[in-house]
Amino acid sequence: MHWRKQWVMRGCVFLIICVFLIICVLSGCVLDRQYTPEQIFRRAVAGMAGRERITFSGQTGIRTDDGLPTAKQFEYRGKLRNHDELIMHWGSTEAFRKQGDYVALKEDKSEPGVTHERFLRQNGKWIALTSGDTSMVQNGMLNRFNPIQELEELNTLNKSIRMEKGAARGTWVVRIEPEPASAKRWLKERLMEEMNTLNPQIRILKTQHTETNQELQQKLSQVWKQSCEDMNNQLEHSNVRTVYHLTIDRQTGLPLKLSSECRISRQVANEEQHQEALITRVVFEDYK
Repeated sequence: MHWRKQWVMRGCVFLIICVFLIICVLSGCVLDRQYTPEQIFRRAVAGMAGRERITFSGQTGIRTDDGLPTAKQFEYRGKLRNHDELIMHWGSTEAFRKQGDYVALKEDKSEPGVTHERFLRQNGKWIALTSGDTSMVQNGMLNRFNPIQELEELNTLNKSIRMEKGAARGTWVVRIEPEPASAKRWLKERLMEEMNTLNPQIRILKTQHTETNQELQQKLSQVWKQSCEDMNNQLEHSNVRTVYHLTIDRQTGLPLKLSSECRISRQVANEEQHQEALITRVVFEDYK
């Protein structure tokens, strides 16, 4: 009789554990189903926008037709403070290695080979601020690699969003793909912003040189104009496809990682297809 009671009690305990596990699994599924992938993405962007402090580190590089990365690679790091102030540092991997991890980021200054830029968010836009020790030619060049701005702008585009399978425990991975027309228009706008930062520099150089250099300045202006036309022409005849993967913490709803691949393909001589892809990886941390 005694052994029967023990078996009954063990059976009850086992049943309770099974029910508990089933409830946990179902509650997790329900949590996922409470929000659509787009709602999860929008909540992540909104949550980031409400933070006073964020730090991030990223890498970017270009991959060509052969699938191998080119020498056009660099790293960047950023620190958001006071909600609307951002300092970004960028340079080669070697330059960052020489000065140590996060040294420049913590002290808000750069060593040789590492450039820094300050941004201020005004009316939803990130404005690059010119500092006395920042080269004019580099103003605005980091706007496109500001991941906070990138997510904010991505939030406004026409796009498809879905959840990816196989996410690490405690995270969601959201796949975001802007419509091709939106992706091309967005890329063109950002490239033109970068080109426009160069034009004022040419006018500044004109005021700093004597009349003997006027011919050189005219040539520089012509080169800038021709470069803009060539870029627009190439983009007009190119296909642009951009895919983002955003890893989100389930508990906080905040972004942890952002990876993207912007692939540009176009017809070149002999009707060959030329492809380039800009690969970017960013890690977010230190939310406050």
